[in-house]
Amino acid sequence: MAPAEPLAATAFAMDQRLVNQALRQPTRPEIAGVLGDFVGMQAQEFQYALWSFPQRMAGGAAVSRTDTQRAFDDGLILRTHVLRPTWHFALPRDIRWMLRLTAPKLRRIMGSYTRQAGLDRAELNRTQDVLAGAVQNGKHCTRKDLISALEAAGIAAGGGRLTFILMHAEYDEVLISGAMQGKQQTYAAFDERVPAGPTYTEDEALAELARRYVASRAPVTAKDLAVWASLTLAQANRGLAAIESECSVTELDGMTMWSMPDGRKPAAADPDRPIVDLIQGYDELVMSYSESRRLLAPAGVLPVPDRALYLHAILIDGRFTGHWRHQLTGARATVETQLYRLLTTPEQEALAAAVQRYGDYLGVPTALAPSVLLG
Repeated sequence: MAPAEPLAATAFAMDQRLVNQALRQPTRPEIAGVLGDFVGMQAQEFQYALWSFPQRMAGGAAVSRTDTQRAFDDGLILRTHVLRPTWHFALPRDIRWMLRLTAPKLRRIMGSYTRQAGLDRAELNRTQDVLAGAVQNGKHCTRKDLISALEAAGIAAGGGRLTFILMHAEYDEVLISGAMQGKQQTYAAFDERVPAGPTYTEDEALAELARRYVASRAPVTAKDLAVWASLTLAQANRGLAAIESECSVTELDGMTMWSMPDGRKPAAADPDRPIVDLIQGYDELVMSYSESRRLLAPAGVLPVPDRALYLHAILIDGRFTGHWRHQLTGARATVETQLYRLLTTPEQEALAAAVQRYGDYLGVPTALAPSVLLG
């Protein structure tokens, strides 16, 4: 963190994040390797979230949407509500120890909603008996299938109640994601898809989570880690203290930042050869940070409201520059973009190249629509 001038130091930190997040200098040639480094990756918008893997893989240009979905269907990567009350991808071997670390707080976070839905512990146990029976012996069930099973047992599952029933079934290690059925998500028996994995004490789990979080996302703050993993700040600090000898700790913009040096340094940007990344709105480059998220769009650089960062982002040389989304129609796709500023000719060419790469991933002809300039 040598640069002393605030914007230069911020730029250096953001460039280092791009390397640690494997958007630059990727080293893993396989999906599981990427996810293992990240320990958890938010997967709220499923199809967009799968795109996050080839973006971070060495040789990722050869990985298609079919490849990523096959990895999911085969259970190489799983999707569950761990870390925060939203969907995350995680490796099967990591899910048990992470859930046992985070589920107590996740249950408390969801407590008022659960009570409003009339789901006390006895009722949850009853629902889980039914759900376990529905998915036994390798059966993968859609939400509709599970509603039918619950209602056949006299358990109401309408009005949003099912969401809380299923989340608690994940926290209690009854259900986990199954293979897709067409466009429908399914659930499977937890024990049939999730191996025993390591057994950690809480302190060991905090250290493991902190180590992999810092290595894949640095520079970060303790509050970043706490919010990302639904930990208390005291827990986050315990995890970081356990790996302090492996880290460097510096100050940036009034924040204490933790890093884990591995020798990879960001390359200087070349204005004649800019790099454009099309990242999903819930990409880890956005969602991994709370206190230090502003590094993505520093004050005075772009007039971007914080909420806009949750829309699919266009990054030019790692800097937030606009939004994108795809429109899929039959066997074709169109990428629509909104920009906060006009692009140079090299930037326009880099954007077109990024859209072409995304089209290659989708496996269909993909066009770039004329950009909309945001006022």
